[in-house]
Amino acid sequence: MKILGILNITEDSFSDGGEYLNLSQSLLKVDSLVSEGADILDIGAQSSNINSKLIPANLEWERIYPVAKYLKEKSIPISVDTYKPEVIQKCLEFGVDYINDITALENPKSKEVIQTYLQKLSNLILMYSHSRSTKAEKNSYLKPETIWDEILFFLDKKRNEMIKLGVSEEKLIFDPGMGLFLGEDPALSFIVLKKISLLKKEFKRVLISVSRKSFLGAVLGGIEPKSRTTASVVAELYAYTQGVDFIRTHSPLPLKQAITIWKHIQI
Repeated sequence: MKILGILNITEDSFSDGGEYLNLSQSLLKVDSLVSEGADILDIGAQSSNINSKLIPANLEWERIYPVAKYLKEKSIPISVDTYKPEVIQKCLEFGVDYINDITALENPKSKEVIQTYLQKLSNLILMYSHSRSTKAEKNSYLKPETIWDEILFFLDKKRNEMIKLGVSEEKLIFDPGMGLFLGEDPALSFIVLKKISLLKKEFKRVLISVSRKSFLGAVLGGIEPKSRTTASVVAELYAYTQGVDFIRTHSPLPLKQAITIWKHIQI
């Protein structure tokens, strides 16, 4: 299992917006995430927060590039959280290791870029979202009794689309989406988390991102995102025990420690 450490170079991410816009601060955060045990750095320069503002693709890349360059020089695997075709192209030309698209390549232009740069594509993360949009949204049509079938149908359709584009299944990673990407009802996210092993039976590689998300805060009385570390680690540890391949988190160290203790319990 590999850990993606989250670096948000944004003004308005839901838990740490504005903290790492300064390059020196973002590089210090990179070093911190790596020292905590992150295997991959996941850079996001366009927030998907429900209240976020859209920034132009050139600004997004301007934020990403110096951090990606720093990571490349240190041979640290790079993931970029983006859905804009112009940014995806820049990332592939640069040689990032993972493209992480929360819209699952809904934009036809993004599919064209992927097809054009197939030889440069190493890994492609595709996420389910009830809204099919570029932001998390509260209002959801999903129901607890049908959510699992909906996610499986969507991700299987995406797998087939990518294979037709020429992307080998070995390069695909599937993320079921959590929190407001499923809806405001926390039960939806807990159902998906409880059944995450079923996703592993359907797809070769699975990523989950529960860190600080709304469904955790909702069942803990509405606590703020940065107060959700313990809850995040419990959910992440459960996902680890179910065999997920990647966990995307704000806090690699507590997760690494939890996994270490879990392994000792299992001995």
